[in-house]
Amino acid sequence: MKKILVICSLLACFSAEAQLNTPEPSPSASFTQTLGFTKIKVDYARPSVKGRDIFGKMIPYGAIWRTGASNCSTISFNDELTIGGKKIAKGKYSLFTIPNIEQWTIILNTDTTLHGTSGYDEKKDVLRFTVKPEKAPRFYETFTIELSDIVKDNGMLYILWESTMVKFDLVSSAKERILADIDHKINKLKTENAKLYYQAAEYYYNQKIEPDQANVWIAKARMMEMDNVYYPNLQAKILESQGKFTEAIPVAQKAVELAKKQNIIPIAQNWEKKIATWQQTMGVKTTNSNAHAEHDMGKSMGDMKMENTVQKPKLDAEVQASITKSLGNYYALKNALIADDGNTANVQAGELVKTISALPMAKLSPQQHTVFMGLSEKIKFDASHINETKDVKHQREHFNDLSNNVFALLKGLNANESPIYQQYCPMAKAYWLSDNAAVKNPYYGKSMLTCGKVSETLK
Repeated sequence: MKKILVICSLLACFSAEAQLNTPEPSPSASFTQTLGFTKIKVDYARPSVKGRDIFGKMIPYGAIWRTGASNCSTISFNDELTIGGKKIAKGKYSLFTIPNIEQWTIILNTDTTLHGTSGYDEKKDVLRFTVKPEKAPRFYETFTIELSDIVKDNGMLYILWESTMVKFDLVSSAKERILADIDHKINKLKTENAKLYYQAAEYYYNQKIEPDQANVWIAKARMMEMDNVYYPNLQAKILESQGKFTEAIPVAQKAVELAKKQNIIPIAQNWEKKIATWQQTMGVKTTNSNAHAEHDMGKSMGDMKMENTVQKPKLDAEVQASITKSLGNYYALKNALIADDGNTANVQAGELVKTISALPMAKLSPQQHTVFMGLSEKIKFDASHINETKDVKHQREHFNDLSNNVFALLKGLNANESPIYQQYCPMAKAYWLSDNAAVKNPYYGKSMLTCGKVSETLK
C-alpha cells in the first residue's frame, strides 16, 4: 500500500511539473465608455485569425455566433439606450450576431450566463435588427469591439475582425432628459435668466432642432445682457444655419463690435470674413440705420428690418439641374417615409448622396462654393445614415437634420425653381420640405398624416 501511495504521489508531482502555464488563446477584454449620462460596459474574448479563413469558413454564414470566443460577449448600461432604433431598458445583455455576406443580424438577449451559443433561447431576445457589413479600414488580426465616433449623445459600436467591419448606433437618453429640463425651467417655472436662455438656445443649435425657438431664447438673453459677446455670436450662428444671411449680418456685426472691445480676436475675424462673403453673395448693402436698429434691443428681432437690395447670383444651368435632381431624390425619400416604406427611403437616400456628390462644383462662383461646401457634407452624412438601414424609425432620426440642411442649401443658393414649403411637426419637433402646402407628415406617416404646419415658404 505504501509503495502504491508513493508511486501515485510521484506521478502527481511529475504530472504537475509537466504542465505549462500558458496564456489564454482568446484573452478576455473589457472597456467602459460614458455616452451622455449613460455608462456602458462591454465584456468579450478576443480570438485571433492565425492564418485561418474566418467569415464563411470558421464562422459559418447564417449561423448564430457568440461574437467573440469563450463565454458569450455582454454589454451593460445603467440607463436606457436606443439601439437599432429601439429603446432598450438599462441592464446587462448578451451580444450575439448572425453573419452573412449581405447583412448581419445583431441580437441582444437577456441570458448572460452562456458559454458560447450553447443553451441560447431566441425567446429571450430583446432586440434583433440587421446592418450591412463593410470592408474594414485595415486587417484586424485580433477580434475587436470598440465604441467610438462619439458625437453629442450618439456613439458607434464597431465589430471588427479580419477584413470585416460591422457598426451600429448607440443613442443615450441624455437628449430627452435635457429637453425635459429646459421645458421645466423655462416653460413651467418661467425662469427669466440670460444664462439659462443662452444654454437652452445653444443646446437647440448644437442638436439642430427648432432653430426659430433657439433664436427667440438667444434674443431674450441679448436683451438682458447686451454686452455679452457670446450671445450675438450664437445668434449669428443660428441664423446662418437657417440660411438667413440677411438677418445674420447685423447680428454678426454686433458680435464683431463687442469682440473687438473685449479683444476676442478670433470671433471678430470669423464674422468679418463671413459678413463680407454674405454681402457679396446676397448683394446686401447695409445702411447706418440698420446698425441703430440692431442696438434697439427693445424691439423683437423679427421687427429689425434691413434696408437692402438683394440680387443673388444666378446658378449655372448644370448646377441648377443637379440641385433640382437632388431635390427630387429628397422628395422621393420624404414620400417614402410618409408611406412608412423603409426600403424605398433607403434607396432614395443613396441616390441623394450620389446626386449631391455629382454636382459640378467647378461651375459655382466662389461665394456659391462656400455655401455648398458648408452644407453638402452635412447632407451626405445624414443621407448616408438613412441609406445604411431600412428601419423607418432610425431613418426618421436623421431626416430632420437632413431637411434643415437641404433647406439652407436651397435658400443660400437661391436654387428653388418653384415654391418650397418648409413644414413643422410640433409632436416630433422636426421639420421637412414639400412642394405642396398640404401637410403630409413623414415623421408619423399614416398614424398622424396631417399633423404639422407650414413654417416658411421659398418662392
